[in-house]
Amino acid sequence: MNFTDAWCKAHLTTPLSTPPGKSPAALYLGMANIHDEMLLERIRFMHDGPVVPCPMTEAEILRTIRARFADQVETLQEGKAGSWESEPVINLVDSLIDKALEENASDIHLEPTEKELKVRFRIDGLLQFHRSLPPWLKDPVLVRLKLLAQVDITDKRIPHDGSFKFQSVAETVRIRLSTLPVQFGETCVLRLLPAKDEGGTLSDLQFSPKILAELRRIFAMPQGLFLITGPTGSGKTTTLYAGLREIIGKKINVTTIEDPVEYCLSGANQVQVNEKCGFTFAAALRSILRQDPDVILVGEIRDEETARIALRAAQTGHLVLATLHTNSAMGATARLQDLGISKASLQDSLLGVVAQRLLRKKAGGRIATLELLRPDGTYVDGTLRQYADRLVQNGLVERDELLRVLGN
Repeated sequence: MNFTDAWCKAHLTTPLSTPPGKSPAALYLGMANIHDEMLLERIRFMHDGPVVPCPMTEAEILRTIRARFADQVETLQEGKAGSWESEPVINLVDSLIDKALEENASDIHLEPTEKELKVRFRIDGLLQFHRSLPPWLKDPVLVRLKLLAQVDITDKRIPHDGSFKFQSVAETVRIRLSTLPVQFGETCVLRLLPAKDEGGTLSDLQFSPKILAELRRIFAMPQGLFLITGPTGSGKTTTLYAGLREIIGKKINVTTIEDPVEYCLSGANQVQVNEKCGFTFAAALRSILRQDPDVILVGEIRDEETARIALRAAQTGHLVLATLHTNSAMGATARLQDLGISKASLQDSLLGVVAQRLLRKKAGGRIATLELLRPDGTYVDGTLRQYADRLVQNGLVERDELLRVLGN
């Protein structure tokens, strides 16, 4: 009997290797339901020999199928197997995502060159080479991913963005797709995000006691503007979500405006910006103010209009949390002044500014180094560099890692 991967997935069963010392004439089958007699009879008829059902979970079966395929990728030949709808390509995409999740990667990078499709995983902030695929797989793999993300597969000349949910062997994740035309095709970056709220709060982020206490004081304020700054991938959203989880249960209306909504935050109303149809941060913020909010999270202040509306909301009884792209907490005030906000208005409403980066820990994983600037210009627990120096002194982070992220 020919056990195709599609058939095995549909019936949650997979052939297994013959255990040592057992008869090779028998067919050993991993099955999610070993009591499915109709399926067993069908297999016995097709196999024409004894069938031994072995109990396995659905996750174990999927892992076995995808692992078996991963070992066969190099034997794929260009042709029918290279179609985006073929079983080998579908399994290839699934196995790449599974492997990235297994290695706790945050992103998958698919990078076409003249001679290969290079696959790299971002793990703890650094890109690491995973494998090289034949160049003819560039198009079918990308088409498969675009279809999953429901983006246009016909136009390769412009960037595309989309998202989809993926059921791995252990969990459901949400994947954000971004493509970009390059010399030898299209690069594709997949951001791997939890599909559900994982429930982490500020106490889970390993901040110093002084920082933790001040952040909790800010998140408990009834009104004002709190800013968090840093480059993409510095953990800004993680910190804001952690703070929101601590106050969401206090009978208040929490609304977020994001581009994109990264993952579900239980208890909050999450709004997705759509700039293409004119639904900008400013437009969303104006509408939200008519929804009787208590706390508003603005994913990013990008322009003068958004800055002015956010500040006005902070002055009229709302707690406004927002991100801003600056290199330091001190630079946030200058950036808002560049956007047309007066220094006097800021001093009246500003609760504090955080600048944050992520450093790789010696023991694996990452930890935040941050500075929290008070409205009076003093720091709660030192500057970004001073905080990072203490992480090094406490043996959590290597000095080379500090220099890699913060420079000399």
